[in-house]
Amino acid sequence: MTDWPIDWRAVVDEAIRRRKLEGLTQSALATLAGVSRPVVVAFEQGEINLRFERVIAILDALGLFVQPGRSDSLKSFVHEARKRFTELTANLADDHPSRQPLGHSEQAYSIDGIEEPPTLSQLRNILARAPKTSGWTPFWVPTKDSIKPTFFDGLLECWLGRPSDDRVFNDPASSDFWQVSRAGTAFLQRGYQEDGRDLDAGTFFDLTLPIWRTAEVLLHAAWLARQLGASGEDQIRFTGRYTGLSGRELISWAKPGLRLALEERHRSRADRVDLTTLTSAYEIDVDLEKVVGAIVRPLYERFDGFEIPDALITGQIFDFRRQTADYF
Repeated sequence: MTDWPIDWRAVVDEAIRRRKLEGLTQSALATLAGVSRPVVVAFEQGEINLRFERVIAILDALGLFVQPGRSDSLKSFVHEARKRFTELTANLADDHPSRQPLGHSEQAYSIDGIEEPPTLSQLRNILARAPKTSGWTPFWVPTKDSIKPTFFDGLLECWLGRPSDDRVFNDPASSDFWQVSRAGTAFLQRGYQEDGRDLDAGTFFDLTLPIWRTAEVLLHAAWLARQLGASGEDQIRFTGRYTGLSGRELISWAKPGLRLALEERHRSRADRVDLTTLTSAYEIDVDLEKVVGAIVRPLYERFDGFEIPDALITGQIFDFRRQTADYF
């Protein structure tokens, strides 16, 4: 007899609670899990004769099951990166800005087709040459001793939020944490710019920043894929996560001219959303707005079901392309 029997009803009840917390309907959960709505209904009614892989798919979609994976899988990489961030911030006060206590975004990717990974020193030099996409570009390689990238456990690692006397900005938006492997797997955790010095922290969520942030990470992945010898057709896996969403109001802060795009108030009723897609460097190059749109739409739906217009995504990607035209 095991010392830790599974309380099936408790598992089902927690899954239902998590689904509602995430603002998902049974149909939406079914889509995320890749099963039919009747399967979700049967699961929530406590049915015990469901196929095991369907149960796992439902629990996995709700973040209630950690699938075993290869040591080099993207899911495992992200899991270990989150653990590392927790270790780095363990001695900080709960409300320290470097903890990003009110929420954060995550973007991660892996690249197939890399046959000859660089050394860590070579990787650092490659990343230092990455095109600049904004004033706060992803996977930035600083040279200041207190925050420059270091070698950790066979990875290149950087934490801009490391407490030091010479930090210029001490806020969640300036505390990026990232890791990149020699095989082209990358993880980036960022505090929200909306939680900086200009707005009431934890209250707002910007309309356009997720589009720009997603686009620049995808372009970074496509650029790095080429630098490491992958082809344009090799697969790039992307995952994202936004936390601390509950109660935030959707506003147009970074682009005030788009305020009319929000005809009414939209608040998030869920605290977190997980995003994913499978793409390639070629698809990112030629159809960036489509790739970005597929990724971010579930995020905006958390805000009272807001459906972001295709034209808004296309317009923002056009502006983004125009800004980065000299680099890509």
